[in-house]
Amino acid sequence: MQLKSLSYLFLKKLVLSARSGALIRRITILSFVAITLSLTAFFIVLFVMNGMNRNIKTRIMALEPHLTTQHSPAQENDVKEVIGSDQRLSYQAFDLIVRTIDGQFRGAEALGYTTEGLSTWMSQLQQMRSQKRSVFFESGIFSQLQLGTNEVAMGIDLARMLGLLEGDEVTLIPPETLLLSSLETPLFQKVTVKRILATDLYDLDSKLMLFNSEFTLKSFSQTLSRRSGDHIWFSSVDKANAVQKQLLQKGIKSETWQEKNSDLFFALKMERLMIGTFLGLAGLIASSSILTVLALLMSQKQRDIAIIKTLGMSQQRTLWLFTKMGLWIAGGAIALGTILGVGISLYIEYNPVNILPNIYYDSSIPSAVDPVFVGIVLLVASTLAFLGSYLPAKTTLGIQPALLLRQKN
Repeated sequence: MQLKSLSYLFLKKLVLSARSGALIRRITILSFVAITLSLTAFFIVLFVMNGMNRNIKTRIMALEPHLTTQHSPAQENDVKEVIGSDQRLSYQAFDLIVRTIDGQFRGAEALGYTTEGLSTWMSQLQQMRSQKRSVFFESGIFSQLQLGTNEVAMGIDLARMLGLLEGDEVTLIPPETLLLSSLETPLFQKVTVKRILATDLYDLDSKLMLFNSEFTLKSFSQTLSRRSGDHIWFSSVDKANAVQKQLLQKGIKSETWQEKNSDLFFALKMERLMIGTFLGLAGLIASSSILTVLALLMSQKQRDIAIIKTLGMSQQRTLWLFTKMGLWIAGGAIALGTILGVGISLYIEYNPVNILPNIYYDSSIPSAVDPVFVGIVLLVASTLAFLGSYLPAKTTLGIQPALLLRQKN
């Protein structure tokens, strides 16, 4: 009989059979279930987090420019030479204080495009939002954003915090105006909120205010917070870093989308790392019960092991016999947990679960399965399973058949 089938036979007779002892059998079953559930939960949770991170990245890349430049009009030709045919929108940006007629204050970032630039920006928003239904957006309503003189479009969270509705009037104030003396006339501009937009990006919804740079905020052209340059979208996002280096050689400052959102991506990475660590530790604690099963087996079945050796089985074959018995338990649980975890994650990936209301940025529970990560987890889990089976089984090397068989019951 092959050693593989012999180890399975011994597992059934010495561990899982009714005569093996209720304690060993129950601990074995509990260990198998615990490892299976912990590995299943580990894969599902991390792959769901992968899916959420992917959705966040997709939304960011839909509206956030891949590269943002800040340059003077004299450097415009240098930028065009480096960028080439990729999409480029000229912008103006201001850091402003928004004051309502009720006396509410809130900081905001005013972002200005030309009429054509606003149309391009809105088409990207429409393309992104049309992929899911929303109470704040219906296809076609905001496909064209026409902003006239002293008209702005505001993020929905910013409007909610200020208690604003479409058609309300607000006053925009540059921050440096607060430093003026009482004898000086402050600079301000009254504008009308024409549209309230939802982008599903908190940084935009809570701070953004769009305006038409051809008609609005002309009086703020000399303010200290004014920034101007180009927002650039590449055909391949990987080009951003290479183009940034070329612009830097020409003395033009720029910022990639990764740098602009580095805090967010670092927080998401740390969140995934910490949750994965705690789930992994939970699985490691559950799998340590295999040590208990084999230790009890070695202590209670010493006479059986001695008989096996007396019948002619060598020390090494006995060691591998009981090692493989532990691998049957741990390996079976790892295989079942992987199948369940990856299978459920794949189902969620292709059939997102829509259980959350539309007030959340993500109303569905997504998933993104990473085959490389699955392979790494299987490799680590298999290594730990082998060590957890081999180390207790080494005690069989110290069992002396002659001494044990001569002992009286």
